[in-house]
Amino acid sequence: MQRGTVRRDRRNWYVLFWEKTSDGRRKKRVRLAPVNQNYPDKASVALLAAKIVDPYNRNQIMPESSMSVLKFVEDVYLPFCQRQLRASTYKDYGDIVRVHLKDKGLDKIALRDFKTVHAQRILNKQITTIGHTSKQRIRSFLSGAFNHALREGILSGENPIRAVKVYGNAPRVTMPAYSLGEIEDMVTALQGTSKIVVAVAALTGLRLSELRGLRWSDYDGEALHVTRSVWRTHVNEPKTRESVAPVPVLPILKEVLDRHRNNSADEAYIFSGPRGKPLNLANLARRVIIDKLSEKKLEWKGWHAFRRGLATNLSMLGVSARTVQAILRHSQISTTMRHYIQSPDTESVEAMRKLGDSLLVFGIR
Repeated sequence: MQRGTVRRDRRNWYVLFWEKTSDGRRKKRVRLAPVNQNYPDKASVALLAAKIVDPYNRNQIMPESSMSVLKFVEDVYLPFCQRQLRASTYKDYGDIVRVHLKDKGLDKIALRDFKTVHAQRILNKQITTIGHTSKQRIRSFLSGAFNHALREGILSGENPIRAVKVYGNAPRVTMPAYSLGEIEDMVTALQGTSKIVVAVAALTGLRLSELRGLRWSDYDGEALHVTRSVWRTHVNEPKTRESVAPVPVLPILKEVLDRHRNNSADEAYIFSGPRGKPLNLANLARRVIIDKLSEKKLEWKGWHAFRRGLATNLSMLGVSARTVQAILRHSQISTTMRHYIQSPDTESVEAMRKLGDSLLVFGIR
C-alpha cells in the first residue's frame, strides 16, 4: 500500500504516487492546495493526500480509466454505438467526433480526470463557429459517452457532463413545408416515378426512410403499414414504436398505387431501384425532380417538407392536433395522447379524406 509523496513546488503542494494504467503503471502528480497559512507544511496537507491516494490503494480506480477521453470515445464508445444504434445515428456521432472534438485536447486528458469544467470550456471557448443546436448535440454526445463509461464500471461517481450548460436560446427557425397549392403544382409538373413518390410523400407524411422501405406487402388497398425503414443501404426497423402504425390511403392515391404496382410481387419494393433494391430518393430528387421543378419555377424544399406540410395542411383544415400526431406517428406522443385516443384509425381516415376532398385538381390521374 502506497502513501504517496508530498512535495512543494513553488506556491503549491502536490502528492506523487503510482497509478495503474491499462498497459502497466505510471507516476501521477496531483495538486493538493496552495501554500498559505492554512497549509503551511506537509503535515497540514497529509489528509488531503490520503483522500487522493486511498481510492487507488483500495482498487476503486479502474486502470481503463487512464485512457484519454478521445481514445475511449474512438475505441470503446463509438464501436458500442455502431453495434447498438441505427447506422444513421452512428454516422452522426462519428461526425461530431471528427468535426468538433478531434482537435480539442481530449487526447491529453485521462477519462478519470475529465471534469465538468473541461466540457464547459470546449463549448464556451474552443467551439465558436457553431450554433446552439450543434452545441446541444455535442453535450448530449459527451453525456452519452460518460454514461457508458459509468455503466461499464470504468468510472464511478457522477457524470461530469450533467452540470454542463449550453448558454443562450436556440433560434426560432421556420422549417419549410409544402402548401396544398405547391403539392398540386409539383405533381402536375412531374411524371412517372417522381410524380408517384411525391404524391405518396405528400398524402401520407411518411419519412424518407419509410418511403424507401415500403414493400407491396405493406399495402392492403386501404393503408400503408410501416414495418421497416431504409437509410442508405441499411434496412432497419421503424424509427420508434409509435412509427409502426397503418397510414390511411386516400382513394385518389389508391388509384395511383394500383396502377403503379403493375403485377409486382409482394416482396418487391414499391419504389424499386436497380436490381430490385430500394430506390435512392435523394438521388432521384437531385437528378430528376429538382430540374423538372426548376423548369416550372417551383421550389424544392426537401423530402421532409412533405411531412411538415401534411401536418400544417391538416391543421388548417380543422383537424385536431391529436389526430395529426396519430397520423404522423410521432414518437413524442404524450401519455395522455396514447391512452385517451379511443379510435385513432377512424379519426385518421376521416382526416385524410378531408384532405383529399380539398384537392380539387390534383393532377395525378
